[in-house]
Amino acid sequence: MKTVHLDFGHGGKDPGATGNGLREKDVVLSVGLKVGKELERHGVKVTYSRKNDTFIELRERANMANRAKADVFVSIPCTAFTNASAQGLETFHFAGSANGKKLATSVQNSIMAAKLYNRNRGIKTANFAVLRHTSMPAALVELGFITNSQDASLLKS
Repeated sequence: MKTVHLDFGHGGKDPGATGNGLREKDVVLSVGLKVGKELERHGVKVTYSRKNDTFIELRERANMANRAKADVFVSIPCTAFTNASAQGLETFHFAGSANGKKLATSVQNSIMAAKLYNRNRGIKTANFAVLRHTSMPAALVELGFITNSQDASLLKS
């Protein structure tokens, strides 16, 4: 059985981005737990960095996935920008990780195929700690801009 480690941004003392009446830590926990249940329904073993409103350091999030010997790592945050017109879905992988790029591409394409988002911001590389310190293919899916009213409406639902 394959194991997916799900990581939800921020938590506890760190609310993350805020906008349109939403706090990132709450949105990503709610969405992420639903994703986990759906994966389990399809026979995937799921481990989590957090299942409640708890703060966990970035390096520890990666360490948890490594200890779980997960096959893949998916981090689920959302983002914000000073310009409220910025919107859409984007997925990151660690530069140089071919398998991370494949995972990021697969996740991005799957979500975009559901036609939830108006803008596909594409696949990007980043040196995020949770991507850099995991020993398995890893992707970080920015669920949209909490500061954009259309994305926020989707995140609320």
